[in-house]
Amino acid sequence: MEILLIMVAIMVAWVLQTFLGTYQLKDFNKNYSALRASGPVSIGRSKGIVRTGVVLLMSLDKDKKIMDARKMQGLTIFAKFKRFSLLENQSLLNIDPEVYQQLDRFTQKAFDEAVEIYKKVARGEEIPASKSPLGELVSGFRKN
Repeated sequence: MEILLIMVAIMVAWVLQTFLGTYQLKDFNKNYSALRASGPVSIGRSKGIVRTGVVLLMSLDKDKKIMDARKMQGLTIFAKFKRFSLLENQSLLNIDPEVYQQLDRFTQKAFDEAVEIYKKVARGEEIPASKSPLGELVSGFRKN
């Protein structure tokens, strides 16, 4: 009986995570579309499994200046995008060091990734798909 109760609890948690994850994905799509309407968008992320994760969306003008920035940061699927005005009017490729230092380390990592991806796309390189946490776990076992 206990095992059945545990299995039901796991299934309910999985369904709830899927349902709430769908809302988070819709929030991403809504924010990305809004930024994309005004120009190219650079995206960076800092993955977190047991620590805070960050997704950074930045709309750019023709001079690679950040016109609008939005950040989602949190540990759970309840995290939502919020306007991140600290980066606005900064150059994507030449950010003011004082502004950069004001970013927490997770946001710095997401910003750095956004810059690297932007540079690769500008050079015409293909961006490889990243592995899921499960894929990384399986890869770790295969290396050993």
